[in-house]
Amino acid sequence: MKPSELFGVLIRTIGFLVILYSLYDFLGGFDNFFENLLSGGQDGNSSSASTLSYFVFGVPEFIVGVLCFFLADWIVKLAYRDSPP
Repeated sequence: MKPSELFGVLIRTIGFLVILYSLYDFLGGFDNFFENLLSGGQDGNSSSASTLSYFVFGVPEFIVGVLCFFLADWIVKLAYRDSPP
C-alpha cells in the first residue's frame, strides 16, 4: 500500500469518526431538548442554551466529517501533488 493510499484511508477514518461524534452530539441535543420539553420549562432559559450548544457544535462537526469522508481523494491529491520533472 502506497503512502498516498494509506493517507486516504486515514482521512476517511477521521471523517467517519467525526461523523459519529457529531451524531452523538445530535442525539444529546435531542435528548436534552425533549427532557426540557417534558419538564415543563421549569429551568428557564439556561437549559435551552445548553440544548442549542449541542446543535451549534454538532452541525459543523457533521459537515467537516462528511467533507473529509467524501472528499478524501481530493485531499490526497492536494497533499501528494506530482512535482514537475
